[in-house]
Amino acid sequence: MEYRKLSPLETREIVDGVYAVQDSYVNLFLVKTHDTYIAIDAGNNAKQVKQELLKLKIDPKTVVAVFLTHSDVDHIAACSLFENAIIFLPKAEEPLANGQIPRFLFMKNQLAHPHELVDDNQILNISGLKIKGMLTPGHTPGSMCFLVNDTYLFTGDTMGIKSGEVTQFNDLFNMDSRRQRKSITQLAALPGVEYVFTAHYGFIDSPETAFRNWKE
Repeated sequence: MEYRKLSPLETREIVDGVYAVQDSYVNLFLVKTHDTYIAIDAGNNAKQVKQELLKLKIDPKTVVAVFLTHSDVDHIAACSLFENAIIFLPKAEEPLANGQIPRFLFMKNQLAHPHELVDDNQILNISGLKIKGMLTPGHTPGSMCFLVNDTYLFTGDTMGIKSGEVTQFNDLFNMDSRRQRKSITQLAALPGVEYVFTAHYGFIDSPETAFRNWKE
């Protein structure tokens, strides 16, 4: 089964101020800023995410923003847990998120939670953090990666990791793998990134090495 190939991180602090939260086969991430947090994705099961946050002694009410990398259910279904957060969705993902276009032949995504839209290359400053959204289509038409403080790159389902090297995400789950490969090539050229975080395959702490053998 394709889901068995996924290898998310256990719930823990990965690097100073960056936390992985495991919700079954997917990770969301929190970045701390003073006494609050931003989240990258929301997870699938609000009850499970809340339990994992308790392990970290993090109150979901202290999350002030949630940046959704795309609109698949395992990334958006727990948005309601973060009652004090502004939810941000990539603008190009809106037609998929509202069911205007299908995710698969007979399946539609549905983001019912109120949200604001993020444009390609838009920069937001929240609680002292700089967050840049970068459109990386392929997994979905509006998939977006978020670069935090020019250092931490959160990629959602735009890539996988195998043996410490960047790979394409599971073809079965992608809407357009060819476009995704172009998106990964775009990310490989980013300067100054120190960590790359994925939603299903862990993280990389040496991006230059991980991207070294990448071929589109």
